[in-house]
Amino acid sequence: MNLKERTYLWYIALLRIYVGYYMLSQGIRKFQRDFPKGDWIGRQIGDLATLDLYPWYKRFLTAYVVPHSELFGYLVTIGEITVGACLLLGLLTRFSALVGLFMLINYYLGPGMVHGGLMLAYQQIFIIALMIFVLSNPGRALGLDGLLFGSRNKGLK
Repeated sequence: MNLKERTYLWYIALLRIYVGYYMLSQGIRKFQRDFPKGDWIGRQIGDLATLDLYPWYKRFLTAYVVPHSELFGYLVTIGEITVGACLLLGLLTRFSALVGLFMLINYYLGPGMVHGGLMLAYQQIFIIALMIFVLSNPGRALGLDGLLFGSRNKGLK
């Protein structure tokens, strides 16, 4: 296995574009519904007192997220729009994939653990896709990263 091998990333760029489009559309829907102002914790996660979550994550939710639910609602909405747009355009792909990975791990620990099944598997698939983006930097193919930073590689890794 040669780690310095150059490969074309267009096939991973297609996955990046899909994930970016999905996250952007989710963020726009949250923005249109005024997500931060509503009871998004109750709708997305449920009653925290009765849920079986990791104790340390439950403490984080009750001590920080619930008292500042509007702030976290805005962070979720703006984060999904920003990460989605950056992935869709291939701009700062590794950094935006890291931010998205952080967000999706929190979704996995909250709503994913609560609802289980399909939602849990869905979160896992997107987490794996974002890990691939961090490792491969697919913004250099079919993205602005290639124009801004990739003149030395021209779409190759």
